Amino acid sequence: MLTVAFQVHSASVVGPGHLQSGLPNQDTVQVRNGRKQWVAVVSDGMGSKPHAALGSKMACRAAHQVIKESDFTISDRELVQNLYRRWLLLLGEINPRDAVATILIAWGCADGKCRLLQLGDGVALFTHGGTTRILDSRNQQAFLNETTGLGISKKMSDWSCAHTDLFKLGDHVILMTDGISDDIEDFDQFAPDLISSLTSKGSRYSKCWLKKQLTEWPTPFHTDDKTIAVVSRR
Repeated sequence: MLTVAFQVHSASVVGPGHLQSGLPNQDTVQVRNGRKQWVAVVSDGMGSKPHAALGSKMACRAAHQVIKESDFTISDRELVQNLYRRWLLLLGEINPRDAVATILIAWGCADGKCRLLQLGDGVALFTHGGTTRILDSRNQQAFLNETTGLGISKKMSDWSCAHTDLFKLGDHVILMTDGISDDIEDFDQFAPDLISSLTSKGSRYSKCWLKKQLTEWPTPFHTDDKTIAVVSRR
């Protein structure tokens, strides 16, 4: 099997609104870059829920645990079902409707194959056929000002899923919460610029640089937490 190498970066910062209110970061990101597989998971706890931060933390933990126990060929439906059951188990006695969280998942192998899953808002960008695409998140329903997530959705049709290949140098996946995606007007420019900036920096400095960009976010009056995970072929 042909083996390719990947760089995995992530950062999460508390939004100014939560800083002023003394609230914790309700986003969570967890990444793992192993020799045979890599995984990136981003989750955004619904701010109106009392256990939003816990919901996002357990969402990322559940995804990593289930993926670690699963074969890459597992069906989307079984993966989602296992993830949801594990999330409920990790919540313990917490009511899931009090811990609603969105989730974005990217799961890849050393041969370049990659799977993506999304429930709720935020954006997943990925390379396909040499161009950057956005995972079709049917569940955002922005025109209704609604979203969904773990703790609300019980339908597979609410999930967006995709498979792609990351074979070429610079091929990438970018997962971001809506604290970032809502402020981006041109994803076609944002993605290659971000990948280029990260590639030109060392792995240690790139994480500090990425966090600095989120902390100094240029959009005026932005308030939301900001979380991102970036995986690129190198």
